[in-house]
Amino acid sequence: MAACKSVGKRWKSRIELYVILLAILSLLTFLYSLDYLNTISNSMSIHTLPTKQRSFSHKFRGSDYVFNARNPKILAEDKFVVHYTTGGGLFNSSGKIVDVHANMTTSLVYSFSPMVENKVARMFPDPAKQNVFYANSPAVTWYKNELIAILRIWLEEERYDKPEKRPYNFFHDNYFYMQKFDQHLNPITNGSILGIPSPKSESFGDGPIEPRIFKVNNKLLVTYNTAVHFPGQLVMDYTLIWDFANSEITVPNITNGGVKPTRWGMPRDKHWAAFTLDGVLHFVHNLDPLRILRCPTKATCSFIYKGDSAQDIKFPDFKYHLRGGTPFEHYDGPYYMAVAHGTFFKQSNSRRKYSTHIVVLHVKPFRIVYISDDIQVSPDIMEGVPIVRHQYIEDAFIFPVGLIIEDDDTFYLGVHVNDYSAVLLRIRGLRMLMRRVIDLDKSRRTVTGPPRGTLQQFLLDSVSRTSGILLKGS
Repeated sequence: MAACKSVGKRWKSRIELYVILLAILSLLTFLYSLDYLNTISNSMSIHTLPTKQRSFSHKFRGSDYVFNARNPKILAEDKFVVHYTTGGGLFNSSGKIVDVHANMTTSLVYSFSPMVENKVARMFPDPAKQNVFYANSPAVTWYKNELIAILRIWLEEERYDKPEKRPYNFFHDNYFYMQKFDQHLNPITNGSILGIPSPKSESFGDGPIEPRIFKVNNKLLVTYNTAVHFPGQLVMDYTLIWDFANSEITVPNITNGGVKPTRWGMPRDKHWAAFTLDGVLHFVHNLDPLRILRCPTKATCSFIYKGDSAQDIKFPDFKYHLRGGTPFEHYDGPYYMAVAHGTFFKQSNSRRKYSTHIVVLHVKPFRIVYISDDIQVSPDIMEGVPIVRHQYIEDAFIFPVGLIIEDDDTFYLGVHVNDYSAVLLRIRGLRMLMRRVIDLDKSRRTVTGPPRGTLQQFLLDSVSRTSGILLKGS
């Protein structure tokens, strides 16, 4: 009898333990679902973000501001974290009127390299193994709860200017690679080469380059540029539009001016920065002077704003430092943001220097409101890979093409590093920067943008100051 009681007590104790464990598990699940779990940090400032999406409401100077999270959260750790204070300029019709500073944090959350390069190398029939593959220009966006990435695949040995060094198995210079990812940045598709036909030429590089991906009325579009010929053997490095769902190409026709193709040389009409306004596709064709294209159809575009009177537009390298990068994404009211790039030439040896900048655009009326100083990135990222075009560039750089705004404080930047590798950066601190910019701009009651050339000069001075390098034009 005593033995039976002893056994009964042991079973009772086990049942009580199971009940307690089940209660603890239920409580943890409940707290996790409410997003109450604390962010996990380690000594290297690596964080894991909570999963639940929310609307963020903040009050500034007595006015309510609500940012609705439109994209899933990316659940990936921060690596190579850099904390810094960014500077920048706020502009009105008289030029730069005030400096705007904010604390920012930049980190690496994912590297597409070398996974993509290794995958692509197995797609090309090259038993001689003479081709060298680089994955760069990672354009990214969320679409139907999947992160879509389109990268440029550059075959470095397919050099049109050195035919004697061409490999035995000769391909186009460039292709696009597409792959889908989940919130944890795990691949959910195998990855494939997009079948975008492009002209072949013996006198210049061929194939699509520098993709930008964006949505218009929930339709996925990709812009890129490549060299194309027009009637009369006229040629231009031009921006084209790829319909992702229908696999169709559009060569846009600008009805009222623009860059003109020529018989000789290679005029460039590239780095268009897409945005959607009133449900219609628009492009920032150029930042300074500011030019805005409206495209009611992909095939037909017209300038609806021009900060200059030129009909035949040209892009002088030594004067037009500020150039497009990512598409513009809507932030709040009439304010949009993008990340642009700067191109400069060093006084000492004429080699190129690149930079990367947050740009704030106001619509209706159109004007550039703010430009930041160069975005800072960990030296471990910048100097961790070689510079491919070292004969032209000697300073490490990132080049932006992809932008995702996750919430009012965090955005992601798809960049390539030194032409060598493609990565995804996470940048925090956007909330305070944008609120300062927006509040200051509203308080000035500005209606027109800065005089032509103001932004180009600001960028030149900013990069010269922050880098300590003498640049042509400064």
